[in-house]
Amino acid sequence: MIDSPSMGDSEYMVTAGPGPTESQKPERSFRAAGRSSLVFFDLDGTLVVGQTQLLLVKFLARAGVVGRGFLVGSIGWFLGYKLGLFKATEASRRRGALVLKGLETGEVDRLMARFVEEELGPRMFPPAIAALQEHQNEGDEVIVLSAALEPLVRALCSRMAVGSWLGASCETRDGRYTGQMLGPIPYGKEKARLAVQLMAEREADPADCWAYADHDTDVPLLETVGHPVAVRPRSGLRAVAEREGWPILG
Repeated sequence: MIDSPSMGDSEYMVTAGPGPTESQKPERSFRAAGRSSLVFFDLDGTLVVGQTQLLLVKFLARAGVVGRGFLVGSIGWFLGYKLGLFKATEASRRRGALVLKGLETGEVDRLMARFVEEELGPRMFPPAIAALQEHQNEGDEVIVLSAALEPLVRALCSRMAVGSWLGASCETRDGRYTGQMLGPIPYGKEKARLAVQLMAEREADPADCWAYADHDTDVPLLETVGHPVAVRPRSGLRAVAEREGWPILG
């Protein structure tokens, strides 16, 4: 969730591993006095190594929240996706919210906090976490933009003391998750559109802003800012980064 009158800043702190070497650190530039600098971070593959949705399904299966059939179906889909047999469509992403169907909001909050601590914490990518903390120390506003489920993104941001985020919004009714998503999912060109909108709302100069991401579909996001950084990039993004001279972490 992006800062609004209904949302306060997180009070948690992150514990990160070793930072990037000097050769890995993106070169910073000094922004004009008085200007706000926004820094956008992707989640899967950037801040965290791995597919958070699959990790979440496995975690919830071990916790007895989802059944074996749901787990097997999810693993099968992700294997097919990795082999190029399936494509990640808008419909398939929206089905990801089914993993929360029927759960109380408070129970989900507790499960996500455990999931972040037990599963995602050890998988955080140290150079990206170190870069995030450096931006926080510089007074930049860090915003996580992710297609992951919003309760998961919120829990991870709480651990990292990040007060602004946008994830896939999950519908609740009478204190329980319905298994449906609300609104567009922050993915691909939609993620770039949101970044442009946020920079305009905060009157931030795109030339002074940063973005960190790993996937080929994040190229539109990276192109919206003056300081794009490719993190553990896929082949398509790596080719773009090398051609454009963008820094590469990992």
